Formats: sequence, structure tokens, C-alpha cells
Amino acid sequence: MDERPSLVLVLADDQRFDTLSCAGGTHVQTPCLDRIAAEGAFFERAYVTTSLCCPARAGILTSLYAHQTEIRSNEDDANFLASGLGFPELLQDAGYTTGFFGKWHIPNPGAMPQPGFDRWVSFDGQGQYVDEIFNIDGERKQLLGFNTDRLFDLALEWIEEQGDRPYLAIISLKNLHRPPTLPKRHRNSLADQDWPLPESAHDPVEELPAFVQRVRTTLRNRFFDDEGLTHAISVRGYYQMMLSLDDNVGRLTDTLDENGTAERTALFVTSDGGFMWGEHGLYRKRTAYEPSIHVPLLVRFPREIEAGSRPTEMALNLDIAPTMLDLAGAPIPPSYQGRSMRGLWGAGVPDWRKDLLYIDGWGKFVDGPQELAVCSYRYKYVRYRRGVVEEALFDLMADPDERRNLAMDKEHAPRLAGMAQRMRELLVELEAPATWMDAVQPGSAEKLGR
Repeated sequence: MDERPSLVLVLADDQRFDTLSCAGGTHVQTPCLDRIAAEGAFFERAYVTTSLCCPARAGILTSLYAHQTEIRSNEDDANFLASGLGFPELLQDAGYTTGFFGKWHIPNPGAMPQPGFDRWVSFDGQGQYVDEIFNIDGERKQLLGFNTDRLFDLALEWIEEQGDRPYLAIISLKNLHRPPTLPKRHRNSLADQDWPLPESAHDPVEELPAFVQRVRTTLRNRFFDDEGLTHAISVRGYYQMMLSLDDNVGRLTDTLDENGTAERTALFVTSDGGFMWGEHGLYRKRTAYEPSIHVPLLVRFPREIEAGSRPTEMALNLDIAPTMLDLAGAPIPPSYQGRSMRGLWGAGVPDWRKDLLYIDGWGKFVDGPQELAVCSYRYKYVRYRRGVVEEALFDLMADPDERRNLAMDKEHAPRLAGMAQRMRELLVELEAPATWMDAVQPGSAEKLGR
């Protein structure tokens, strides 16, 4: 029997780090996800390099930043898999059977099968939560009921068919993307909870960077930006969607237990980005604040991972591809910008990254990204470059909600300069233009906010 592990990735949408009860979240209980953390590793510092669906998903598949995949927005249709170095295709070359189930979202008219997958189940664009029309191996078929339930049905059936053969299954979900449409079993849930605005929503607007002030006024943000029912209903719906994510993950772990393959299956659960629910007056991702870029990452692999492990090293969405190739015993391409996390649940990695670079804000009306950030274990340096350069510096230990900008404090001037220099170094390392440190002159703010 082939002793290589099977590999499963559950990829949620817009799920921020603190949605899990095992991460200290209080809005909803997530017993099935908590079980994976209890039986495996819970990464306390997991991040995305761009907090937007398509760039993050392309990064997971290729271990490349968005400026390398050229999937910088949800509209870019670059052939980012043309190199043949997407990790599912490399696993195929190594003898793995591969299946994709769910949201692709990267422009793909007709949701047609993509390179690297023997089994293909997807839907057009953002999809819909109920009675979705799926493309199943090139044929379109409507399946009645809740999208996430049907995806897990098909994925679990396929997993059962694999028997003892090593496989890769990616279950890529529309949950928790707004606006929610709930399965009947959860429609009356969480009815007795209060949904207050975060404290930072009440901070003086004039103390925010002008860039953040402008984002607050866009139509996309204003739709949610009030202190009445819109906020409460929207946040409640988001956490109600967590329930259907959690119970379907429970179905997955039950299947692996019942067919006797749990011990030799490496199960990963993460998200393509977080989401801000009123922090600093924002209702969005695409910003360097923690609720936008800090995501859950759970990994259960009983052969190697001690139950209840809590790595504190910084992990990236780009690290998933090299980790899975490492587990499969397949070569990791030198072009990959992520690293295998395998040592983080083992003996450790002495030269693991001490910081990361976040890049975002590309658009049709902007030449290059509008926002860059260097995140270290304690400090975060943010550089906004729309029209003029603005800086922010946060002490995440003393100020985890990022409410006090230290950039103007004289005592922090050396740290500010040092982190700006580190940003330049990381841009060079990642083969990104040095001009991204400079101000960018955008097009119409009205168009950008559409």
C-alpha cells in the first residue's frame, strides 16, 4: 500500500481568525473546527499576503504573491497556471489523484475544469448559496439545496471512492461570503445575541489616515456602515454561516474516522482572507488591519502532529502548497515564495521568517498597489500611497486593535525608519518594483469606490 498521506484542504471565504471558539471567539461555538485544533495544530499567526478572493486563492495554488501570478484583483484573468507549477498538477505528476470541489472564482467562464484536477466540481464566479448550477467534469447540473452541503456530499463521496490511494481534495467554499442565505437548520440561530459595534468604530474619524477615511466613504463600505439593524443583521448572518461550515467539517472528519483513514490524512482548514465588521468604521477586507489579513489555519495529521499544538510562527497562505508537496515527498519548485510548515509542528525551523509583507489595493484606476504593510511579531508598519505617502505604526502587543498610530511619536522614529527600510528589502526579495514605496497618482476616486 502507498504510505504517502492523503491531503485535504478546506478553504473558507472571508473567515477571520477570531470566528473560531478555540481562538477565543465568543459569537458562536465551533466544536467541529475546535476538534481539529485539539487533535492537531492551531496556528496562532496565520496571514494572507493579499486579502481578496482571487489573489489569495491563486497564491494558495502557486505559492506566489499576486504580482507574480498577475491575479491582482477579482477581474484579472491571467493564465497563472501556465507554468505547470500549481501544486495540484505537481501532485498529479507524483501519482496523486486530485479533486476540486467548489468556488474557483478566478475568471473562468462556464466554470470549466482547470489543470491539475482529475475530478472537477465548480460553479460560475461567486456562485449562489441555494440550488446552484455546478460544472461537474465539464457537464452542467443543478443540485437543489444548500451549496456547501452539496459540495461536501460530492467531495465525501469522491473521497470514499479513493480507498487506500493517496489523493488531494480541495473543498473550496462560498461560506462565509456576504450576503448570507442560510440553510433551514440555522435560520433561527443566534437570535438572542447582541451585535454591538467594535470599540474602534467610535474612534474620531479625523485621527485615521486620509486613505482609510476615503475608503470609509465608498459605496461598497457605506452599505454596511451604520449603527442600526444593518450592522446587527449582517454580522449575525455572517456568524450563522459559521454553523454550516462547522457542521460540514464535522461530516468530513466523521467520514475519515469511519473509513479508517484519519491517521494518514493531513487535513488543512483555512480561509482566503478575513473581514472587518465595523472596526475603524470599515466593512470590508482589502486592508492591512488584523481582522482583514489574520486568518484561521488548522492542520491535523496524527502521524506527525502532536495533539493540541499551537505554533506561534508566522504562517502564510503561500506556505500551504510547499507543505503539501513536502508531505507527499514531491520536489518543491524553487520559484515558490512560501515555505513548508512541516518543521513548525516538529523540531522547529531556526531560520523561519520574522516578518511578512502584505500587498494590496491594485485596481483598474491605480498603477500598482495602494497599501503595503510589514508585519513583525510585535509591530506593524503600514504604508499608504494613494496621492501622497502616509504611514502608520502599531504596537500589536500593547494595542491589538490597532487604534493608536505611533508613526508621529518621536520616540518611535527609529523603528518607523527601520521598518520602512525592511519594506524596501522585502520588495527586492519578492521581485517587486521599488517604486511601490512612492506615492501613486490614481484615477477617479468615484470609479475606485464603485
